[in-house]
Amino acid sequence: YDKIIFIDADLIVLKNIDEFFVYPQLSAVGNDKFLFNSGVMLVEPSKCTFKTLMEKRFTVASYNGGDQGFLNEVFTWWHRWPSRLNHLKIFKRVDDDDHEVGEDVHTIHYLGLKPWMCYEDYDCNWDTLNHHVFASDSAHRRWWQVYEAMPKRLRQYCALTKTMDARIRKWRGKAKEAGLPDKHWKIKVKDPRRHCLL
Repeated sequence: YDKIIFIDADLIVLKNIDEFFVYPQLSAVGNDKFLFNSGVMLVEPSKCTFKTLMEKRFTVASYNGGDQGFLNEVFTWWHRWPSRLNHLKIFKRVDDDDHEVGEDVHTIHYLGLKPWMCYEDYDCNWDTLNHHVFASDSAHRRWWQVYEAMPKRLRQYCALTKTMDARIRKWRGKAKEAGLPDKHWKIKVKDPRRHCLL
């Protein structure tokens, strides 16, 4: 391949992204003014780049301990894509209570607790104050629409474990105890995965 677009596993693609293949290496959406998010990025595979990355893995420290930090240290020059290509599910505005994700996004990148780690009924990021910035019922619904459309044999990989269920119940209890104003803790849970916990 001359070019590939890498897509992280905690992301769903909602619209065709072929138009972004016209960009050169390395293209990505910014996390801020200087750093890019490695969740969706265009690279041009080459032996030279591979060799450079393998050599630098021993000498370059990742700023966050992951691939994103390492890649930002190596690719200090990069081309900025519009944020709609890698819509980061984070809501920093204090006056935004709904946390709606618009229809214009090409992908949704699920930051915080992932939809498959929550009940189908609502985004469990609402259950803990320090995760409210990641909470979005509209993004959560979109992920579950993708889940419903996938072949049944693949759904097992998104099953709910006993540990996950216990953790969500604990968070819901704390949210109720604190009386969190969004009141997601009041939602009657109907997620069918609760009947066959792993």
